[in-house]
Amino acid sequence: MSHVSRPTVIILAVVVSLVAACSGDGGGPDPDELARGGGAADGEGEGDAGDGDGDEVDGATDEEQPSCRHDRLDDDALVMLTGEDVVTLADRVAASTHACAPVAVVARPDDAWGAALAAPVARAVDGPLLLGAAADDAALTSTLSELDTREVLTIGLAPASGAGDPSDPVETIELTAPHEPDGGDGSDAGDATSEGLERVRSAVRVADHLDTTDFLAVDDTDDHARLAALARVRADVALLPLPVDELPAAAELLPASARVEVLGATDGEAQRIADTLIGAGIDAQPHPDVDDLWPTDAGTIWLVDPGQGAIAAVGAVAAGNRDETVLPIDATDPRSGRDQTTRVREAQGDRHVVLGDMGEDAGWQLETVLYGEALPWGGFRLFEDERMVALYGSVETEVLGALGEQGLDATVDRLRTVAEPYGADGARVLPAFELITTIASASAESTGDYSRRTPIDLLRPWVDRAAEEGLYVMLDLQPGRTDFLTQAQEYEELLLEPHVGLALDPEWRLEPDQVHLRQIGSVEASEVQEVADWLAALTRDNLLPEKLLVLHQFRFSMLPDRDTIEQPPELAMVVHMDGQGPIGTKYETYAAITAGAEDRWLWGWKNFYDEDSPTPTPEQVLELEPLPVFVTYQ
Repeated sequence: MSHVSRPTVIILAVVVSLVAACSGDGGGPDPDELARGGGAADGEGEGDAGDGDGDEVDGATDEEQPSCRHDRLDDDALVMLTGEDVVTLADRVAASTHACAPVAVVARPDDAWGAALAAPVARAVDGPLLLGAAADDAALTSTLSELDTREVLTIGLAPASGAGDPSDPVETIELTAPHEPDGGDGSDAGDATSEGLERVRSAVRVADHLDTTDFLAVDDTDDHARLAALARVRADVALLPLPVDELPAAAELLPASARVEVLGATDGEAQRIADTLIGAGIDAQPHPDVDDLWPTDAGTIWLVDPGQGAIAAVGAVAAGNRDETVLPIDATDPRSGRDQTTRVREAQGDRHVVLGDMGEDAGWQLETVLYGEALPWGGFRLFEDERMVALYGSVETEVLGALGEQGLDATVDRLRTVAEPYGADGARVLPAFELITTIASASAESTGDYSRRTPIDLLRPWVDRAAEEGLYVMLDLQPGRTDFLTQAQEYEELLLEPHVGLALDPEWRLEPDQVHLRQIGSVEASEVQEVADWLAALTRDNLLPEKLLVLHQFRFSMLPDRDTIEQPPELAMVVHMDGQGPIGTKYETYAAITAGAEDRWLWGWKNFYDEDSPTPTPEQVLELEPLPVFVTYQ
């Protein structure tokens, strides 16, 4: 058979490798039938592998129908298949799910859509999806040998070189002719096609191989939609990546009999794409409910990052072959994404398999999502899409700020009224209490540290009410002559609540011979670091959502070495400019405090009802650069 030169576009090819079959005498499923879907895992045909536990299928004997699937995944509730080398990860998945594979499917590790297009092919043969750079790559050949693979379907791989053992030749057969940019007649049509349209052609080739005209279509730039489609992939439905700026041209490449279901980030986007296809004569319809894109059956759930395209497709195939679920997570921080984490928790899986290149903190972050306590309004991270607006003061007196000027019920009502305008730029507004918990005192107090403690039983009603109302709480510390960590530990009971954070006010941190109001206090970074590390450990060890740590500052001297503080991943840390006075002076102070460190910290701003002249409006605050995520009123 002559060898066809490899085109520059993604193709679907069959590589025949003369390696050992599942049984030494050549028994087992017929590869020709498996390549066309005879081994589908959806309970159809003789290739159904049942529940994947290696038992006999439908009464068949091992001689009649050997089962290649097994479950070698760890029995742990959380299984971590992680690392940077996605080729090795795909091999680990295959070894965990298949004892053998008469037919395997291989895609390139750097081609997200190539791997996605290969997914229904892998489902059709009930085989693993492997990753490799070339059809005769040494590592890939070794993996195929271990799986006793006789036939390999590839998408987008470099063809075999022909080198190697002459008794074990590798021959590439292209199932369809490659697209010719010049129309095949020798004329020069220039660059007549785009990468997006080539993906459409590849999808049509895959559909032809699967003998189907049913497609599941998504915007080819939408990673989440691609994974949602992979979560629903079957052996009789091809995936269809659509270049949304070239939809009419893409529609022309589809067979007249095509039936297309469109998945979109929103119902409107899916409808728009479907309408364009319909206008081009294609039978298309949007998926009926964008909120129902993800199947959430209980059992084993595979968690992958949609942005890690090829390995995400590997996970989707493994899940689909085993009638399991695949759901998206954020590999940089699995606590991120309120909708994603809520979906994972509500699925209530018995076991979670994490696949891909994850950060070093992924283990405890995932445990927090799966087994910890979420924030009252859902999710596990602060400031993803919200701005916090707080009333500041003491629950014991009205003279220290707006929070104490009325009772608890009235404070909740006033807070919501104050906070509402801060959503004008589209941010989600999160109301909050900042409770002065230890109060700077003119006398030494019984502790001798010039700081009066507010009893926990006075704070508890406010903390509990905040949980009921979906509000956040900061415990503000004015420690006098003691240190911040000592006082923070005294309120550990409240800090164990998922919606309670901490605020440190260096203005009221005294040296051993100082008293309040004779100087502006200060604190060294090392003391703040002790608090941050303790609060981070408390958060991590108790599977709490991200906690807020606020650092008040309106002079450099208050935190002279501020930018040497290392921010733990358990915390969201805000530098809060809480100076008062003429608005022009406040602007200058904010610019100075934030200069040169705009990207290092989250930023906060305080408004004073009485001391500012005038009190800045929400519109003025929302014009600040950098934009504050935390605003308080005193």
